[in-house]
Amino acid sequence: MTLIFIFAVGELGRLWGVDYDRVGGHPLATILDSILIIVYTYLAYQAVNLYIDRKIIEEGGSLDDSPANPGEGDSEGGTGESRMATLLPIFRSVFIVLLFMVSVAFILSDWGVNIAPLFAGAGVVGLAIGFGAQTLIRDIFSGVFFLIDDAFRKGEYIEVGTVKGVIEKISMRSFQLRHHLGAVHTIPFGEITQLTNYSRDWVMMKLPLRLTYGTDVERVRKLIKKLGQQLLEHEQVGHLFLQPLKSQGVYSMEDSAMIIRVKFMTRPGDQFVTRKVVYGAIRDLFEKEGITFAHREVTVRLAEEGQASNLTPQQKEAISGSVRSIIDEEEAQRASTGAADPSKAAATER
Repeated sequence: MTLIFIFAVGELGRLWGVDYDRVGGHPLATILDSILIIVYTYLAYQAVNLYIDRKIIEEGGSLDDSPANPGEGDSEGGTGESRMATLLPIFRSVFIVLLFMVSVAFILSDWGVNIAPLFAGAGVVGLAIGFGAQTLIRDIFSGVFFLIDDAFRKGEYIEVGTVKGVIEKISMRSFQLRHHLGAVHTIPFGEITQLTNYSRDWVMMKLPLRLTYGTDVERVRKLIKKLGQQLLEHEQVGHLFLQPLKSQGVYSMEDSAMIIRVKFMTRPGDQFVTRKVVYGAIRDLFEKEGITFAHREVTVRLAEEGQASNLTPQQKEAISGSVRSIIDEEEAQRASTGAADPSKAAATER
């Protein structure tokens, strides 16, 4: 409708004898040319925007800032989007800037403005801005090389320094990480010195099991190996295993337990679903085979023999509080390192 209106006004002006010559022509001609440039710019923007949106959807990406493939049940992971789905929104931003600059240049040229000095002046101004905004330039160029290297993609779970999270948004100079507890971190590309990607290709999940010292380690190894083969046939998660569940033997020995570690390989984001099934299967298997988990124990030794019977209720409560603080500190340390334990902790006073 807009184009029809413009051409109708143009033909009406022609009937009234309006001179449409670009050089020294009627102002109405210049106005119509400017409107046409704006309309064509808008149409070009809409066409490219729709094309990019369709390609992002075809690549399995999302059109908003939320990742398209977050980990099922947990936000600590996920396969992320494809490389093309990550780069297309950035290409769109660059295209919009270039399209706007070209349209403004054509409009100014139609109104008789000599744009050559403007481009020369823009070069000088840009050089001055470049010297004054070296951090901004560093961020942009660092981001370009990170994207060329395919170091990360939208929706992947990464670690940068002390910050972890899922990549939600990528701009020209920075990106945003959504921590699994909800916080959003904005990190400029130029600030990245080391980046760890937890969502690329595959992940190896290692689970510690606290067992008593009387447990037959070889028997546990055989049971875990057999269980791993059975889990490959599991109707819900069997297809998620890239390598079956297997035992790594004794990993460490503590005061009250022998730590045996098991592992399996899966795709990023699937490790949390499979971990729940693996823990449940191990618990049922050990209960059936008579293998018991070791409870966490803290031994309190008194300086004098027989003094335990003479302790007052307040003294016993104080000792229990000290023991509880030790256990809580160990649990907090295990949680910070991502370790999990299917057995229950218990404190014993002696």
